[in-house]
Amino acid sequence: MRPELPQKANVVIVGSGIIGAVIAYYLTRKGISDVLVLEQGEIGSQGATSACLGGLRTQFSTAVNIRFSLISRKVYRRFKEEFGVDPGFKPYGYLFLATTPKQWTIFKSTSRLMKVLDVPVESLSPQEVSRRWPFIRVDDLSGGSYTKEDGFYSPIEILQTYVKKARQGGTVFMEKVQVTGISINNNSAVGIQTKDAHNIKAGIVVNAAGPWAGRVASMAGLELPIVPLKRHLFFTDTFHEIPDIFPMVIDVDSGWYMKREGRGLILGGPTGSKSFSQHVDFDAKEWTAEKSIQRIPALERAKIIRGWVGHYEMTPDHHAVIGAFPELRNFICAAGFSGHGFQHAPAAGMIVAELIANGKAETEDIYPLRPTRFKENDLIYEPITAFRD
Repeated sequence: MRPELPQKANVVIVGSGIIGAVIAYYLTRKGISDVLVLEQGEIGSQGATSACLGGLRTQFSTAVNIRFSLISRKVYRRFKEEFGVDPGFKPYGYLFLATTPKQWTIFKSTSRLMKVLDVPVESLSPQEVSRRWPFIRVDDLSGGSYTKEDGFYSPIEILQTYVKKARQGGTVFMEKVQVTGISINNNSAVGIQTKDAHNIKAGIVVNAAGPWAGRVASMAGLELPIVPLKRHLFFTDTFHEIPDIFPMVIDVDSGWYMKREGRGLILGGPTGSKSFSQHVDFDAKEWTAEKSIQRIPALERAKIIRGWVGHYEMTPDHHAVIGAFPELRNFICAAGFSGHGFQHAPAAGMIVAELIANGKAETEDIYPLRPTRFKENDLIYEPITAFRD
């Protein structure tokens, strides 16, 4: 039997993916224990976090994204020491492949920015890519950008740890609660309505609803351009014709990628409609097989045994939205990470907790991520992604 919903909370967080859970944890660290987190499904079973691969990379074209990665990586590196849980880090590295001069120019510019921020990165010629990873076809490449210190963590274990620690700090998590409305009074969000006709009074509302964040914002009368983007992924049978350890390989032009997962491989398929569809399309499997063989010829002998669909929470410029709207200052958005939610969750959690507890962000300047940038036409486009939308 589900516990009864509280009648009020100082902070109500909509969404208990990794972002919502980390925000709740950092709020408790700041002594704010009257926190309620509402999850429409079961924690970790749906949304962006459930299909997350757990990657953390430092290769981005904007300083704010790079710094978010560095802040979060520092947290994950001491995760076992702080929480007593092994985050399962696999130091595989990330290798982005550029096939056009324009893409290569972006990576050269990114390399200069990363060096200014003291982040190691290697710019590789096609010949050097082939020398290190001879299974990769390179005749059509302009170059490769490699960060060996990047890698992968265990996202569900980390999510569960944050939920556990937030609960120990007083946060209440409620599952299978669908938010259907937000009460507004005197330009403030003062409450939440649920599908079961419950009304919950709120001092502050945090929109951490991931791909659903645009819908939640509309309940408060706000326009927030966050939409779901369907992404196919496929898993192969045991395949050892390429090494057991190699970096995440991402073909920037197509959005195809490959990473080792146990004895098999995860292959990134195409993006699809901007919808919440979970249907695995046959054409997507064909596309993935074709792109895989083009980049890794040995994959002609691999067998895809399973496919599934995840959803990115997309913004027009592929950057998160963090902060309040001028017209509704106690309604804080923390969503739209565009595929970077897990890796930027610790930084985002710290910052949102600072906004609530201290009235301002202290860990990092979030002006570039403000909600108003879309109306102001002041976007900060991120071209280095593992998808094409």
